[in-house]
Amino acid sequence: MGLESAVSLYDQSTRGRAGERRAPGAGARPLRPHAAGDRSVGFAEVRDFHVEVARRADPALALVPLLVGGDPSKRGKVIAASADLRSRGLVPGMGMVEALDRAAEARWVPTDMRRAREQSGLLRAAVRREVGAVEIEGLAGFYLCAPADREEALAVARRLEARVAEQMGLPLRVGVAPARFAASLVAEDAGRSGARVVVAEDFEQYLLAQPIDRLPGAGPKTAARLAELGATDIPSLRRLGLDRLEVLLGNHGRSLWLLACGQDPKPLRVRRHPTTLSREESFAGDERDPGELGAVLVRLSERLEQALQRDGLRAGRIALRLTYADERTVTRSHSFDAPVSAVRELAVAARALLDRIDLGPDSVRRAGLVLRGLEISGAEDRQLDLF
Repeated sequence: MGLESAVSLYDQSTRGRAGERRAPGAGARPLRPHAAGDRSVGFAEVRDFHVEVARRADPALALVPLLVGGDPSKRGKVIAASADLRSRGLVPGMGMVEALDRAAEARWVPTDMRRAREQSGLLRAAVRREVGAVEIEGLAGFYLCAPADREEALAVARRLEARVAEQMGLPLRVGVAPARFAASLVAEDAGRSGARVVVAEDFEQYLLAQPIDRLPGAGPKTAARLAELGATDIPSLRRLGLDRLEVLLGNHGRSLWLLACGQDPKPLRVRRHPTTLSREESFAGDERDPGELGAVLVRLSERLEQALQRDGLRAGRIALRLTYADERTVTRSHSFDAPVSAVRELAVAARALLDRIDLGPDSVRRAGLVLRGLEISGAEDRQLDLF
């Protein structure tokens, strides 16, 4: 639908029976700009996580302009760039060759996903020890419930920052706000590390001062479309009204309206622990030897045991996933009689699953183990204490 047709449709939808025009948003459910409560939302993250992981692995990279990503000789992409390079327009997603051409002094290091996942797990464990339940955002971001009081929220943020610095040597930035999406904006305002809090009484002023393109989902194309409609900031976006935005942009328009009013359409869902854990290993060359596959499953079981111990968990179910050279995937699973966490139990179960697969003449490119039915160790004992 073109812009003129959409506006015409909007005009028809906002006229009463006598042809009189209703105010934009008339008939819509009344919305307050935001709702204050006794809780706020926090967002904590390690900015430039892949860069920080690479520098932690090799301290010689600490002061070097750094690009992390795919092999430039294989048309790899930038996954992360150090702050000095980002300020020059080198951003994730661009080709590595182009990035190196534009910054000849930069160092390229390949993405080490195994190390990144390991560090991500340690980071999750550190954050959970401080605040308990979190909602995970990527490898290094966490949403959490936070106090509405400014000083209490700052105290939580500083404890988180101190714990991550002490246990991992990584910088953490934390933002707290009355709405989920705003917490991540406030965290960005904190810089590379540190804490910022926007309380309910200051939220309206903070929100109205933000440019439209800081709203989630308001990319360059959407911002240009809104500018055509006369919305160049949050106040003018609100003035368009919910009805008009829904007619012109559909559900996306409704989401933007809610965000502009300080209400996040995406609810906060925190958990005390992950629902699954997985580890996988790829082979340099395609693999056919069951003995080598068995050795890989032992290594994966050892890494999963470490992950379970780190989070204080046990697993009720294990699955083996093999990916062949033609990308065909075969999966087998097993439920334990009682939840387990020891490497021996995991490895024995994984080997039994491998024995259930007829490998045939085809080569295996990747093997992975997935644990499900996770529960906190000692949960049964705590349940018995209730009776």
